Amino acid sequence: MIWKIIMEEELFLFAPDEPSLDLAMESQSWKVLSVEDDANYQASLSHALHGYAVKNRPIEMLTAPTAAAAAELLANHDDLSVVLLDVVMEDDDAGLRLVDTIRQVLGNSALRIVLLTGQPGMAPFKDVMKRYDIDEYWNKADLSSERLRTVVASNIRTWNAYNELDKARRGLSVLVDASRQLSRITNIDEFCQTMLSEIGQLIGVSRGGIICVRSGDEESAAEYRIVSSAGIFTLAQTDTTPLLKQLPEHLQAVLVPLISQAVANKTHHFSGRFSALYFETSREGEHRYVMVVESEKPLTQYHINLLQVFSENINNGFNNIVLCNRLSELAYFDPQLNIPNRAWLARFLDNLPVSERCQSALVALNIKDFAELVLSVDSEFLSGFLRQFYQKLQQRFKAQRVIARITDSCFIVLLNVENLPTSQVLAALNHFKVMTDNVQLHVEVSVALMNLCELTTISGRELLHMMDSTLLQSQREHLALIRYNPQFRSSILERHQLMQGLNNAIDQGHVLLMFQPKVRLDDGSIVGVEALARWREPDGSYVPPSKFVPVAEMSGLINKLDLYVMQLTVAAIKQLLDAGFPLPVSFNVTSSDLDDLFFMASLDQICQENPQISQWLEIEITESQTMQDYQHVRPLLQNLINKGIGVSIDDFGTGYSSLQHITELSATELKIDKTFVDAMERDKSGEAIVDMVIKLGQRFNYSVIAEGIEKPAQVQKLSALGCEFGQGFWFAKPMELKDLLAYLKNRTKGTDERDI
Repeated sequence: MIWKIIMEEELFLFAPDEPSLDLAMESQSWKVLSVEDDANYQASLSHALHGYAVKNRPIEMLTAPTAAAAAELLANHDDLSVVLLDVVMEDDDAGLRLVDTIRQVLGNSALRIVLLTGQPGMAPFKDVMKRYDIDEYWNKADLSSERLRTVVASNIRTWNAYNELDKARRGLSVLVDASRQLSRITNIDEFCQTMLSEIGQLIGVSRGGIICVRSGDEESAAEYRIVSSAGIFTLAQTDTTPLLKQLPEHLQAVLVPLISQAVANKTHHFSGRFSALYFETSREGEHRYVMVVESEKPLTQYHINLLQVFSENINNGFNNIVLCNRLSELAYFDPQLNIPNRAWLARFLDNLPVSERCQSALVALNIKDFAELVLSVDSEFLSGFLRQFYQKLQQRFKAQRVIARITDSCFIVLLNVENLPTSQVLAALNHFKVMTDNVQLHVEVSVALMNLCELTTISGRELLHMMDSTLLQSQREHLALIRYNPQFRSSILERHQLMQGLNNAIDQGHVLLMFQPKVRLDDGSIVGVEALARWREPDGSYVPPSKFVPVAEMSGLINKLDLYVMQLTVAAIKQLLDAGFPLPVSFNVTSSDLDDLFFMASLDQICQENPQISQWLEIEITESQTMQDYQHVRPLLQNLINKGIGVSIDDFGTGYSSLQHITELSATELKIDKTFVDAMERDKSGEAIVDMVIKLGQRFNYSVIAEGIEKPAQVQKLSALGCEFGQGFWFAKPMELKDLLAYLKNRTKGTDERDI
């Protein structure tokens, strides 16, 4: 069904956007990602948003036809603001699984997710809103062109506000660090030099600055005494030029008007690349300081705001601790509860002596379904609930050293090990009763425990990240209490390194193919080969497929890997044909490959450009992947068969789910799994399964091949049961193409190269 976006009146009218003060930002675009497998609907979305601008900035539309493709885009674009996500794509729940990837794997809580569905029954509104962290949910039939623009505009504004707040928080942390460094300095010269250096960092880069102080009641700015200078102004200050009026005329022409205007208005003044910061102090005889800084480029509004806040913090004699503490609260304390936040706790853990860390433990309590609670109540009720919950934690952990709120839904309690509750008590903390405004809420909580004695060298920031991973593991396994296991961190690091290494290996040609012959059991003649992907390190060692293939599937690299393998397979077929060996060559694909438009387009192109090649090309797909969504996969496989490409169902019979579809299975070959071949020697049940698969193949005209054959007795048993083809170490181990060609030549000469 082709969905149409119909023009209609907007439901909401937004106030006109105010002109942006940051001209650099106006030239940028808002990035919106559309994840949709219907190319026509994808095009209609892009058309509706083409030329549309929000806050004077255009929309840049990125598109992905599958969840796997979207995951790769998300990993490469951290400035995406909104994703328009189809619920049903390569799988019924592909869209919802992508939501989990965005929120849990990528850790992106800012990206606005708008779920779109043409089949509301596949993902009911109430279920989706309850279980998933999404922002809006729309039926495609209800989403007109104007409504789409309204939805996208409102979510872009929300995302931008969130980003600006996060940016401000980071800026405040920098301000606090700078101010604290200044607060430890008592010498005015050192103070001014440090101040110039810190401001240079705040605005990114500066050409230099100068600080002057008004002496006594002098009215003229030219009479101001130079206290300190930096950068290009350093040469201007000499022993003979202590006053501003003694500077070269070209410098006076710039500095005097700026300083005069700042003093006259008793405020800061910003003009192009020059910033004049004004300070009043109660110091006798030196009550007005002015600092002028020249930046490399005109300052943005963001940098101006930082300078203004910074200036307020160091006013009143440059040592005003009150404002410093205020900024510290904004950067390091939760605004709703006024308790330490994530940044504070990370900093505290970094400064904790090793001896104290060895005696400490962290208990994390994450409120389940917190996003749903936020949607259900107003802000006042939510604040009351959080205060009550915090009080409950204080009551449960009376010996706590500190309680910090590290995310909206997660609190961490720092305890001495000797005061740590028992495992039974901690497990019982997964349920709280919280009374707010005469309403009793039953709150479910995930609990995680981390002993810091084994983690003395890990930074505070990394410790909190590891706690996040532990809580995520708890949610996946539905545990009342989980203890941090060092294996969690090593597994995450190993998977990340494998993912990066595999991506580089593909690009650098370190992934190669090994070929294992398929033979006719009665005479040992070669009837085909299977291409197997192998990752060879520069030192000659190999990374097992059992390690890198799951990582490729999880990270979205599997399509890139399989496309590369397909290209190598086609090249191998050409070499085999040139050498006089017309043999079918099979390679492995996944169901996501079949849904990947680029992968399938590349395969179609190969068939069109090389008809002599496609007839020797076969794909292998596992039974479990075929049966996950058989009605969707079946026509895709049948299309390949119609093009002359063979389709082999690997590991047939391991799930038994394909038996109900055996009469209409889109395949040309069934492969008996090695586990059944091995089981034939142990008991009659294994032999019965092999016999059943062989008879099914004969009955419905499928070729049947047994894999994993390692003994002559297995060959005899399979032949007796009527199996025609086999594959395994007994015949030949996987080998590189040059060795395969030599093997085939020797076979034609009558030499048995079984040990290759």
